Amino acid sequence: MYKLNNLLFFYYFAVVTVFADTPVVNDNICIFHEPVLSVFTYNFTSLISPTKDAIVNDERLNVTVRLRLCSALKQKCNGEDGYGICLVKNKKEKGIGKMPPVVNITNGRIMFVFTGDDCTSDTKYTVNILMKCDYKAENNSLPELFSHTLEGCNIYMIWKSVLACGPRVIGNCTVTDKGLHYDLSPLTKYSDNYFVTIDKTLPKIILNICHSVIFEYKALCQSHSGACLQNSSFNEYVNLGDIQNPPFVTDSGELKLEYQDGDLCRVRTISVPHIKTSITFKCDFEATNTDPEYIGGSEECHYQIMWRTAAACSIESLRNRSIATAGNCTVNNPLTNFTYDLRPLMNKNFYTITKNGIKYKFGVCESPVNNSCVAGTGVCLTQNSTSMGKANTNLMWEKGGPYLNYTDGDICENGLQRYTIIAFVCGAEGSPDKPFITKLNACQLTINWNTNLVCEKRVKCATEDDEINLSSLIKSANNYIVKVNKTEFHINVCRPLIPVSGLTCVHGSAVCKASLNSRNEYVDEISLGFPEENPILYKNHEIVLRYVDGSPCPENPKRLISSNFTFPCYNNGKGFPEFKRYEDCTYIFEWKTSITCGAAMGNWTSPCIIHDQLLSSECNLSLLHKNEKVYYVENKQGKKYSISICGGEKSCNGSAVCEGNNGYGTLANVIFDYGRDVIKLQYSNGSKCVNSSYTSEVRFICNESIGIGTPKLLWESQCSAEFEWHTNVTCTCQSNSQQPTVSPNAQEDVHELAPSHTGTIAGIVLSVIALVAALLYFRDPDKRACLRSCINPFSLKRGRGRVQYCRVDTTEEARLLLDVDPTQCQTDSDDDLLNA
Repeated sequence: MYKLNNLLFFYYFAVVTVFADTPVVNDNICIFHEPVLSVFTYNFTSLISPTKDAIVNDERLNVTVRLRLCSALKQKCNGEDGYGICLVKNKKEKGIGKMPPVVNITNGRIMFVFTGDDCTSDTKYTVNILMKCDYKAENNSLPELFSHTLEGCNIYMIWKSVLACGPRVIGNCTVTDKGLHYDLSPLTKYSDNYFVTIDKTLPKIILNICHSVIFEYKALCQSHSGACLQNSSFNEYVNLGDIQNPPFVTDSGELKLEYQDGDLCRVRTISVPHIKTSITFKCDFEATNTDPEYIGGSEECHYQIMWRTAAACSIESLRNRSIATAGNCTVNNPLTNFTYDLRPLMNKNFYTITKNGIKYKFGVCESPVNNSCVAGTGVCLTQNSTSMGKANTNLMWEKGGPYLNYTDGDICENGLQRYTIIAFVCGAEGSPDKPFITKLNACQLTINWNTNLVCEKRVKCATEDDEINLSSLIKSANNYIVKVNKTEFHINVCRPLIPVSGLTCVHGSAVCKASLNSRNEYVDEISLGFPEENPILYKNHEIVLRYVDGSPCPENPKRLISSNFTFPCYNNGKGFPEFKRYEDCTYIFEWKTSITCGAAMGNWTSPCIIHDQLLSSECNLSLLHKNEKVYYVENKQGKKYSISICGGEKSCNGSAVCEGNNGYGTLANVIFDYGRDVIKLQYSNGSKCVNSSYTSEVRFICNESIGIGTPKLLWESQCSAEFEWHTNVTCTCQSNSQQPTVSPNAQEDVHELAPSHTGTIAGIVLSVIALVAALLYFRDPDKRACLRSCINPFSLKRGRGRVQYCRVDTTEEARLLLDVDPTQCQTDSDDDLLNA
């Protein structure tokens, strides 16, 4: 709800009044409208697997908690049904939370409150689960236990998830000025905000950088606000400016970011219509954990903030700074304080790599022993004992990863001294961990080395809610190459490029554009961006992956080149990227793929073939039993399962999975999940187990390098078991990726490859008309809910336009379970949220 309230502060504001405490009333306790802004809905139904309970352990107290948020536990607690939370200690179970919980929203704080069995003679167990927004959290995250509460009757947990977040706006955070590049993205927050105090009595400013304010407890700002004002006395919020434009450098050389078009300015003596906020950034190499400071302007409807931070320093100055402070084979990322430490690579006396039959011997931060070059040589060309540069320990920082620069080698043909660059990069998982020569000429040697030692972080290759996962497109052995006449685009997905001989784009780039000369050598290489953002699923169901901060833009040197990839659902397997056009410093690609189509039902054909007719996919699973007819999997307690996918009906009482005389079910579902190259076989109605029957599931995960592989136990309960089988057998189940075709009239200058826009414009006009009509009709939340239930009972975000075949039974069933990655840290702010 909105409420306009004119309050005399410095002037009158348009404000939003916050409800003190709003209980949720809904048939599904995990789906409810946000009551303050009333523009979006929370949906926690996909937070826990539909087939198994979430398990959280506390090693200090030797306690295990099994829980579900939206429905009763799959496995009984102390022999009884109806519990949502079960505490297990010393092999004894206690029902500490019965279904359903009470859900309260207080000033944006979402709390699920469970009441359980008796804790003492006059007190029952109470479990309070705080839902906390975190855009970086995985969709299948687990709650964190507040251990000190487990010994009492009132237990607290905090659950960080992107599902607890509202809509958001993301802005460009980079700028180029006079050849210098600035990037403020290290200051962006994804789970909380900055709070700037004006003084002890006045309101405080809630702020984020290049990202809308995180909508959370006592930060109920509009979803497009980059800054807002909170009046703590009245719980009111004023928009101080929207996310709109990227940072810029003023004529006086100051780096600034402005949020404009906030709420109406109510100061009678000021002629500006709307409030705005300006943030001035001051470069300070020592300032890595500083906070912004308010310096004035509220009385003029122009809030001004100053921030001393290392993130305000140019990339070039940070690099020079790293050079000045480098040494001992370590270097800090000046923006994050992460330490790159390559000293483990110094333990080996030398490394040898070969190029064109010529061997080079080198050391990391040291000279290789027993080399024939002059003393101190870091890289030695062994054929004629030529020094390619002297060793040093000065590891230097670069955006794409740290590097060593060995200079002062022997004299080369042009009278200069030879030198070697050894660039270290956090490459794709599974890519070779070894050095590779990418460039070699008379005076320069460039070596790229993929190593986990420099993996500060990897981009999550899935949309925020894990609805779409592009991980199966990641290359670990080679790159995708799109050819347009004499131009080549080298591409990887969510990861840096695999090193290519002769290709010298800045290491760490995800896309590189290069031309081929008459000798078929790469020239004019430019980076089209780094993998720093996860894919985004827009409301129109378009999936976009952006690479940012590439080489300087030729027509606008103040900007850096970026590249955009869209992934429309298409029945052609993994598909292949196609270059579409270049516009506004951005290279635009389209990648038609079945990966974004979601999950589809398949069927079984005797003797052992599964197929999805709509995508013409077929798998002969009999290859799994080429070497062994039956596979055995043993759990930690010695319980042994037998698995025979193709012969279970003969060897296991009609079941593919068996344990002793217990059959774990007959085949019920075949599910193809193209997003993860995973196929699930689900078995049900097995032998009798307590009050139900045994069930099981086997998941096949494509792994081209593992061979047939063997199954492993993933999860088990009293009456169910799930297995995971990494194998190359299912990698051939999809139609072959199509190679791109080049238009016969394609020009060599790829900037001119844009097609005619007539049809595009007509389509846009029609789409806008339809969209406006739909928006007018579906402004009513009840109509929107009705629409969702009528056309798509399976998924809130996937539209029928992208899915052209049968769905599985529920949204949760369409998602495959991933290994959880519980957050390890607990902050003071978490306690504050719980106790507020």
